[in-house]
Amino acid sequence: MKQDLSVWTEADEVAARAVGLTGARLLLDSAELSSLVDEPVTITRIRAKPGHSLVASFQTEAGDPRWAMLTLDTDKLAKARVRAAEGGQSASFRVHTDIGPYLFSGSLWADPVLGKDLAEARRAMEAAAGAALPWQVLRHNPRRRVVAVVPDPRSGHGDKIVRVASMGTAAALEAAQRWRALGLPLVRSTSLGRRGTAMSSPRWGWEDLNNSPHAPAAQAAGEVVGRLHRLTRGSRRRPIPSELRSAERSISIIAPWLAASASRLAEGVQERLTAEQGVPPCELHGDLSPDQVVMAAPGSHKIRLIDFDRSGSGDPMRDVGSWLASCRRQNLESMRVGFMDGYREHAEPDDRRAATWEAYAQLAAASDPFRHRAPDWPAQMHTMLRLGQEALDR
Repeated sequence: MKQDLSVWTEADEVAARAVGLTGARLLLDSAELSSLVDEPVTITRIRAKPGHSLVASFQTEAGDPRWAMLTLDTDKLAKARVRAAEGGQSASFRVHTDIGPYLFSGSLWADPVLGKDLAEARRAMEAAAGAALPWQVLRHNPRRRVVAVVPDPRSGHGDKIVRVASMGTAAALEAAQRWRALGLPLVRSTSLGRRGTAMSSPRWGWEDLNNSPHAPAAQAAGEVVGRLHRLTRGSRRRPIPSELRSAERSISIIAPWLAASASRLAEGVQERLTAEQGVPPCELHGDLSPDQVVMAAPGSHKIRLIDFDRSGSGDPMRDVGSWLASCRRQNLESMRVGFMDGYREHAEPDDRRAATWEAYAQLAAASDPFRHRAPDWPAQMHTMLRLGQEALDR
């Protein structure tokens, strides 16, 4: 892992002030956090509740996943300390400031919300294997979600992908099993442990389509999504909620210079969504993009869909617009065209509604560059809002 040497900018300073907590820079600046924990680290994700709390996940140079929290809530500090002790993680738990705002940190396994879920998932994996197993953490959204690679010595077929979510994995597991029963290409997922918060699946394939774009594989993905939408038309599953206004508010707080653009885009999307109501719902992936599709091998058109945490029901163009937005952000024109060619084999897209949901997807994701602490997050946010407005005006 390379040390993050990005320069602290005026935009970062504005965002830190917007958090409304003394010491916010400590969890927004990798250099400051490195000094705090006495070793080089890189911040990978942050979550902010202005005026209340700021949480960051980060990694050491050795790839050790950790987290830190800044909060005005004394109960959160007390509970975090207790949870760390209960999980045998007191040695990794550190209180950096014990006068509010309180600042404390710990290892992945001392996550105050996910700790018990992670421990149960690890016990289940190791009970089946009869041995301790290493975890390679791919993503850690503190207090929310962990995705990791864990070896599977029993099967002899490589690794498992383990997903642990504080909100539970039942809905994602149900969707995966139902869609497999429809004949769609998904890896087999199974529940892990007894808490209903973890699931595992074989680590299938070579690479996702975000890291290795391949138009024939994108076309295959379009065919699969088109089949899903056609086969589940009239679904009564839980509708996926809109995050339109919360996305607008987040942008306005973090980057007030973009508030007018965000408000204009949100109003335009809301007006279009209201006019386009009444579309029969179908089941949706809910977070569709090229990185949610894995390719079997280099140059292959064989694929699997992955990651169903946000699945539900709604307008089929919501999935289509999500894919289009991701492709336009990354200039993946062949992936956009390939997907739409495949989709039309099984379902008929509505270009206007797809453009509405594309604009929505750009707005909903516009805060992500800041949350992931991309050095050029202001430019990325500006680009996403511009692309959203372009979709709406198309």
